[in-house]
Amino acid sequence: MTEARMTEAPTTDAPLTVAEKVLARAAGVGAVRAGDVVWAVPDLIVAHDLNYHRHRKMLEELGYANLAAPGKVFVTIDHTTNSAAPGHLEAHAFMRSDTRAQGVGWFLDSGRHGISHNAPLDLGIVRPGMLVVAADTRAPALGCTGALGVALGLSVTLALATGKVWLRVPETIRVRLSGPVRAGVMSRDVGQWVAAAIGAERGDYRCIEFHGSYVDALGEDERHTLCNAMVDIGVKTAVCPATDAHGVRWASDPGARFAEDIAFDVSALDLQVCLPPDPQNTVPLAQVAGVPITSAFIGSCIGGKMEDLRAAAAVLAGRRVRAGVRLTVIAATQAIYQQAMREGLLATISAAGAEISAGICGPCYGTYAPLGDDDVSICTATRNDHGRLGSERAPVYLANAAVVAASAVMGRIAAPAELNREPA
Repeated sequence: MTEARMTEAPTTDAPLTVAEKVLARAAGVGAVRAGDVVWAVPDLIVAHDLNYHRHRKMLEELGYANLAAPGKVFVTIDHTTNSAAPGHLEAHAFMRSDTRAQGVGWFLDSGRHGISHNAPLDLGIVRPGMLVVAADTRAPALGCTGALGVALGLSVTLALATGKVWLRVPETIRVRLSGPVRAGVMSRDVGQWVAAAIGAERGDYRCIEFHGSYVDALGEDERHTLCNAMVDIGVKTAVCPATDAHGVRWASDPGARFAEDIAFDVSALDLQVCLPPDPQNTVPLAQVAGVPITSAFIGSCIGGKMEDLRAAAAVLAGRRVRAGVRLTVIAATQAIYQQAMREGLLATISAAGAEISAGICGPCYGTYAPLGDDDVSICTATRNDHGRLGSERAPVYLANAAVVAASAVMGRIAAPAELNREPA
């Protein structure tokens, strides 16, 4: 198996933000500043079944027969895994043959597959200080490890063709979170609330760097959720500082220049729900409690991790999904699915009447268990735009996995605490 490699941290006496440090290292220069434009060498290039075959065929038409750095390329099937559409099957076949012929470092075919923003973490190939680029928008989630994950869209073809990327160094907003949170409040609640508080105008093309006692107490799953939630306010990247295997701390230096320095006390935060059709429409759950639902979904890159499956299983244990409600639960990767199986979580979730799958974006991409015109959904998907999960007439509410599970049992939007007042 190929190992993604990176050079040492830049050496300079000038205080730098972590984004400036990573991009200076990747560009092979002593220091860069926010606003500089750099040619950087990514340590990992991530693609999936909606883009890899398109990028490769485009490059071949432009005269690039081979990938510049195939050993740094990670490819997975995650959007069209269960599709029988001829175009999707042709794309899968192309990916299998081309990744083999090109010597791609990692190809996760069906059976090993997983969502591209989660699966590299299963293999331990994203590490502090790395620069990871991808076509897909949720790439900043990989900042949970102390790396910089940057979504490039179509521009990822440049990385595939040349092994380099053109980037403007983003300004950084330091966000300090103090806690602890109330019982039942999950990282999804905190992430959506913080993103809504910052907003798209302030977040646009910036790096969000998380600090504080709340962040210090989190595991990788929860940090992934925080970084992932920032995507919806247009950030270029997000990162939770971390120390690499060589003892190098990938965090901003004392005296580094921040565009903003914001402190949030999350200790009084209530459970949150995002109202359709925008994740920034974040309100306390109490404002929408009691809204009837017909569909519930726990999964996606932001909501299908072990943190989420454990929370869902704890709520569903000994209970049943309400008649007339469809609950779909999808582990973000096969590895997460297998871990959930070992812990007995899947048996608990299945006994409650949920449909279970693994390693696909699923309803979050609108290709699995789509909503009809009369449906109302509560879920852990990334977004809740009109039509995101199916019919444009079906409203979609976003919440943490425990709230989604409780709502599936109650048949209406509900807090898990309500179940203690109801017979199992």
